[in-house]
Amino acid sequence: MTTDLALIAERRGGLAALLGLLLLEEPGAAIGEYVAAIPALARLAAGDPAIATEYERVFLRGVALYESVFRSDDGQHGGATVSTVVECYERVGFTEHLDGRWRIAGADHLGLQLRCLAQLCQQEAAAWREGTPDKAMAAVETERTFLADHLAGWAPVAVRGALDCAASGAYASLLSAIDEYLTEEFDRLRPAPDLGGEIEIETLPINLGPARLTRLLLAPAICGTWLSATTISDVARSIGAPWRPSDTRSALRHVIEDAQSSGQLHVILEPIAEHLDAAIAAHLEDAVRSPGNAANAKHWVAVAEAMRTYMTEIGEAGLGGRGESTFCETLTIQGTESCQLADAIDKAVVQLRNLGLHVERNPKSEVSDTLSAAVR
Repeated sequence: MTTDLALIAERRGGLAALLGLLLLEEPGAAIGEYVAAIPALARLAAGDPAIATEYERVFLRGVALYESVFRSDDGQHGGATVSTVVECYERVGFTEHLDGRWRIAGADHLGLQLRCLAQLCQQEAAAWREGTPDKAMAAVETERTFLADHLAGWAPVAVRGALDCAASGAYASLLSAIDEYLTEEFDRLRPAPDLGGEIEIETLPINLGPARLTRLLLAPAICGTWLSATTISDVARSIGAPWRPSDTRSALRHVIEDAQSSGQLHVILEPIAEHLDAAIAAHLEDAVRSPGNAANAKHWVAVAEAMRTYMTEIGEAGLGGRGESTFCETLTIQGTESCQLADAIDKAVVQLRNLGLHVERNPKSEVSDTLSAAVR
């Protein structure tokens, strides 16, 4: 019996170690011995430059597979989340994040977390083989805690985002295998079953401009999904805004600014809303197929639904156009040249709206204009 349990733990650990390695190690001969017997992954060791390009496209420029990116309010890598992950590594004796052998930067990367889980599984296997079931069960509990505190809360969403980015490319099989492995681990160890508790999410702001809206949409923990560069390119094309393949996701701000200044904000929100609808469906699917992690999946559902509603509100009322006005100021601008006046008014309107203010224009004549700016 203990031998069987040791074998199961060893196999689980071996698979986690391999999956983590393939996320961290760039394609080439160095991974040949690990993937030679796996047809779906063997081509990762072929030395094909196209696959190296694919690795960079998906993992270095596509989806940031870091816990801090997916769980922080600003969607940025680093901060307290990384410190918490490192503290966990230190407690369990995991040190690979200190090696610096991989191009991936960040202790909270998914590949390293899988490698840490692999080490915990090997410790469990060793305890079973030594005939110390109490130590083995303690190791199992450490695995469950690690899943609950880290992987379970963000990895399924990140992997799904990476799968969308990979499409049918060379890394699709690897990402599908990671998705299946995590689902099995969640069902085995049940780090976050649905216990029917109330789901609390952050309240979205009433007042905002393009910059703040961009930050909200690019933070998965606030948006409810990973807003990919592909989706953002669809957003840009919806209004004919410039978009280059080399543009990063942060270029979304310029698209929102263009849409607002041209009165097409509602147009660019449509593809974002469609992406959120797809994310909600995916999170609901995760809750069903992975009951051991259903609580986390339902939290992501709630977050994405809140952002979906938010998109509808912004599309109807504009930025800063929701809620009751608490302050209103009227500014009259006069000039002798109608062209100069028009340019000045247009710039003032954009700047005020960027601050999250509701602006109404009331033209009086060719050489004067009145602006009413209200805080919403």
